[in-house]
Amino acid sequence: MRRHSVSSYRFLNTRVLKTESFRLAALFAVLFLGFAAVLFTAVFLIVDDMQTQELLTTIDADLNTVRNGYLKEGVPEAIEVVQQRLGVSDKAPARRPESYVLLQGPNRVKLAGNLPVLQPQTGIVSLPAPSDAGSRVDSKPSTVLGKGEFLDAETYLFVGRDTASVAATRARILNAFAWLTAITIILATLGGVFFSVQFLRRLDAITRTCNGIMQGRFDDRIALRGSGDELDRLSQAINSMLDRIAALLDNLRQTSSDVAHDLRTPLTHLRQRLEDARTNSASVADYSSAVTRAIGDTDEILSIFTALLRISQIEAGTRQATFAPFSLSDLLERLFETYLPVAEDHGDTLRRAIEPNVVIHGDAELLLQLFSNLLENAIHHTPSGTVIAIELKAVDALAVASVGDNGPGVSAAEREKVFRRFYRVVSSRSAPGNGLGLALAAAIAALHRTRIELADNHPGLRASLALTI
Repeated sequence: MRRHSVSSYRFLNTRVLKTESFRLAALFAVLFLGFAAVLFTAVFLIVDDMQTQELLTTIDADLNTVRNGYLKEGVPEAIEVVQQRLGVSDKAPARRPESYVLLQGPNRVKLAGNLPVLQPQTGIVSLPAPSDAGSRVDSKPSTVLGKGEFLDAETYLFVGRDTASVAATRARILNAFAWLTAITIILATLGGVFFSVQFLRRLDAITRTCNGIMQGRFDDRIALRGSGDELDRLSQAINSMLDRIAALLDNLRQTSSDVAHDLRTPLTHLRQRLEDARTNSASVADYSSAVTRAIGDTDEILSIFTALLRISQIEAGTRQATFAPFSLSDLLERLFETYLPVAEDHGDTLRRAIEPNVVIHGDAELLLQLFSNLLENAIHHTPSGTVIAIELKAVDALAVASVGDNGPGVSAAEREKVFRRFYRVVSSRSAPGNGLGLALAAAIAALHRTRIELADNHPGLRASLALTI
């Protein structure tokens, strides 16, 4: 058990470190540290420069004080001023242990100050701090920053300040950056591990669902968290795909059953007629009549297979490549003129209310088939004397087309069923047909990203659909 736990732990760690969320967390941590480094560098340079300039300003003030004393009363006054600045005289108000001053005369003789004699240098000078600076009450400084100048040809003055405060500020900034770096790395690692584990859990749930589907549990679906994030959207898309696949499988099973059921009748008739011809035909005319009827049964079977194949091709979406702009108004006008004599022969009245110049993007041939099927249903499945109307109007960005009649209509319970393959309402089962016309029309509508809506026409039935202009 322990070996198994250790193996699982190592496997989980390996997976966590390889996830995209962990990589993103590491990337963001690196970017943050990069920006922080730029910010801290800028702060470091600005603060360091400000403190250095402050020291130099103080040094200039001390130089001016000693120089003014020298200019007024000579070297003795300069020595007195130096002692006062260092706090070694009773006249000094306070000790200044951070100050360093050196006043040296000819032959590098030290006249006053708390620094050893120096090789005279003018301008800004940086020196090591003396190890025996008795004026220091705290830890000794690392360096002394100061300025040197000649008061006369042989008298040299150097005034400086220790840089301990500058060094301390530098150290605090560097320590702050080090702590920030450490905290960022720790938080990024913990955050990456946390989000990676959450990601892996949800990914494992998706994987388990897919494996369940492959094992035959077609009702399994991925649970959604409701957060609307990318994994929820992916899960929703997979669930929708699984619903679509389940619907197609149900449709396939139903179609197979319907095909077997609906082909049984014409095949049975075909066999009976051939059997009757073999046993009862006594002349060429009898055989010819039997063959003619058998050919009719065969044509009926072929028409069923042709319709099924056409529906399958349309549902596969291969006809979308043929989409092009065309005038739906002109198409329905031609359809009206074609079916006007057919309706009159049936004793019906065919009317139209077609708005002109309605152009849509689609397959004109397939939409002609769709509206032809709707018109044929309205003509053949209504009694003589029915009024049938073709209508088209543009509403916003949609072309709304409909075929309505004032016949007996279809009950609300059967309006969705009529789009199934081979389904026929009870009142129309005696009429010719194979129950595939509306299924084909529904497939064409779905190809054009719409659906046929059946509604009560008060009285009768209205079939309508809205196509994008």
